[in-house]
Amino acid sequence: MNGIEADSALVVDSLCKSYATRSGAYPVLQRVSFTVPRGAFVSLLGPSGSGKSTLLNILAGLEPADSGVVRVLGRPPHAPLPVAYMQQKDLLLEWRTVWGNILLGAEIKSRAQRDAMAEQARELLREYRLEDFADVYPAQLSGGMRQRAALIRTLLCEQEILLLDEPFGALDALTRRILQRHLLHVWESMGKTVVLVTHDVEEALLLSTRIVLLSNSPGRVVDSLEINLPHRVRAQSTELLRLKTQIYRSLGHDEENIFQSA
Repeated sequence: MNGIEADSALVVDSLCKSYATRSGAYPVLQRVSFTVPRGAFVSLLGPSGSGKSTLLNILAGLEPADSGVVRVLGRPPHAPLPVAYMQQKDLLLEWRTVWGNILLGAEIKSRAQRDAMAEQARELLREYRLEDFADVYPAQLSGGMRQRAALIRTLLCEQEILLLDEPFGALDALTRRILQRHLLHVWESMGKTVVLVTHDVEEALLLSTRIVLLSNSPGRVVDSLEINLPHRVRAQSTELLRLKTQIYRSLGHDEENIFQSA
């Protein structure tokens, strides 16, 4: 293992993925390579159709790549992956309450671990303004509330790497900003490695330590940007305006049309 891999939570090397269609193979990812340093906050940024969600599914071990290699914390292939994955859909179990959903992972823990997770769950419910909905079923929640419950469940998994597929997409602007700040707090205080999929340029710039830019289909890495500014000064920084311009130029599209919602 070389020095780069030893310091990396994730190493993606020449990843390719296609899907079969009636007209033949449809390429989704084309020789995608990048690294995620341990403890980094990395955003995968690209337009709809760039293969971001497919890439995250591969990183989570939910589907195989056609070729290429993914190394997670230097572990051998097929070893259990220390990742917690929040997909675009909240995937809450409709027959369980919010409390039952967020503590789903606690059911395989010891009694002491379950008690600790329950206490942490109460704190997160208060912070995410869901404490009054612990006994409510998902069908009674708004889309944003369901998304918040799913994020709490992901954080309670206590894995080293968080894979987040547009976790704030269903939220209003104010709630989204609050949860972005909370996610930064979790990342900074708990030493997590975060991989965030987004097509929101501002979100990526405000949260990330590194941004990996993916092209339109088939997705390939067209640029990688390091962001070394302290998070507390980013919103007022002219450097972010320069980086934003660089992102659009790297992707070769005008600012108004490239990042439309899926």
